[in-house]
Amino acid sequence: MFGDLMGNLEQQQAEMHKKMQQIPVEIKVEGITISGNAARQVTNVTLSNELIQANDKEMIEDVLLSAFNRFIEQATIVEANETKNLMSDMLPPGFENLFK
Repeated sequence: MFGDLMGNLEQQQAEMHKKMQQIPVEIKVEGITISGNAARQVTNVTLSNELIQANDKEMIEDVLLSAFNRFIEQATIVEANETKNLMSDMLPPGFENLFK
């Protein structure tokens, strides 16, 4: 019985990860755009010409750090909301508010 439950849980987790990979997340911070998905996978980083022309290595590093942290934050929020929705759909009637 529990083996089936755990196997189903692993399958659902894999499906959830696949779903998260399909949900786009993009943030823009001071000339840097980071694109990826709700599984926290970065797929593209773009720097504006103005940022590059500033020729200030330390400033670019600071902005990159901030941008990556914001991307992770945003992806985590999207993932949490999607997980909550999925869990609500999976629970038996009357248990929908369990995770609110």
